[in-house]
Amino acid sequence: MNTVYPVKTSSALDMRGLRLLAAGLLCGSAIWVGQTARADGAFLQFDLSQTTSNATMSIARGPLTFGAGAVDYDGGRAYRVSATYKLPFGQDVATVKVGPSVGLVVADDAEDTVDLGLNLVAERYIPTDFGSLFLLADFDTNESAWFVLAQGTNARFGLSVELSHGESDNYAETSIALAKRLSDSPVSLRLGYRLKADEIFAGVSINTF
Repeated sequence: MNTVYPVKTSSALDMRGLRLLAAGLLCGSAIWVGQTARADGAFLQFDLSQTTSNATMSIARGPLTFGAGAVDYDGGRAYRVSATYKLPFGQDVATVKVGPSVGLVVADDAEDTVDLGLNLVAERYIPTDFGSLFLLADFDTNESAWFVLAQGTNARFGLSVELSHGESDNYAETSIALAKRLSDSPVSLRLGYRLKADEIFAGVSINTF
């Protein structure tokens, strides 16, 4: 069971969220920077629309994965950091990771909370004749948040198409996105549509996995 700590609303709360992410970035850097040859890789993504912006980061080294994320939505902001460990079984079906998480929710019309919870992730990468298929399911007891994604990539043209859905106690959205990799670089430009918000978003991602 996760523990919820109420926090009084103040102008310092967004700064607390930024500090939480900054601490996460430092931890992730300690895992990855200076260990490039031994690191599995890193993933960073930022999307922006008229009502919502979100940023996600994931850094993996061996069985350990560090994650951080921030969402600014209509009604509040949410920040989260997590550290998960890859379980040594079932990898022929999916890679399963589990570990602790810390979340901070800054609500516009409710009491803000710091939430300690558990993060469970299952993912699978499937090589195909045209490129690859990537499947992801992510559940966190923080805000009862869950997220699922299916992404197909055409290696020849550097194009990816993805369908995703995420929900929490304060946010829910379904998105469709198209990404184009820039030459042979790890950078991709993104363009998509959020069904519930009925709006277009654009973004960029960096993937070194």
